[in-house]
Amino acid sequence: MAAAMALAAGTVLTGIVAGPASASAAADNERCQSADYPSVAFSHTVCVTFRGNGSGIPPNDVIRMNVRSSGGTGIGHWELFGPHGTVSNSLDGEWKDRTHDWAGYQDSSFGDRWCAVFWKNGGGGSGYYRATPPVCVTSYFP
Repeated sequence: MAAAMALAAGTVLTGIVAGPASASAAADNERCQSADYPSVAFSHTVCVTFRGNGSGIPPNDVIRMNVRSSGGTGIGHWELFGPHGTVSNSLDGEWKDRTHDWAGYQDSSFGDRWCAVFWKNGGGGSGYYRATPPVCVTSYFP
């Protein structure tokens, strides 16, 4: 039974990801924003997928976020966050040409900002510091 439910859930997720964004008013819509940081020798792109609602109004509720990095980040982790706080933290590591994904559901309104920031490990037990300013995607306006 659990395997059948997992398979069904996977099928639904595949359908959402694979479906064309222009198929109907209910289509999900992904928006992305990129930034380069020469001082820390890497760039990243944050993408947010908004759930289609079938009403013809642009979608706002968030069902997926991811951040892709290029170049070497050093040891640290990504924080994905929105208007309600942290959505997901990645594992610590070197984020060279890797992606951190989150999928779930977050309620959102027009104009909400959904962001990613990299927290670098300062080493020697000093803790983490914010290595990048937030890069954000804004939900649609009516």
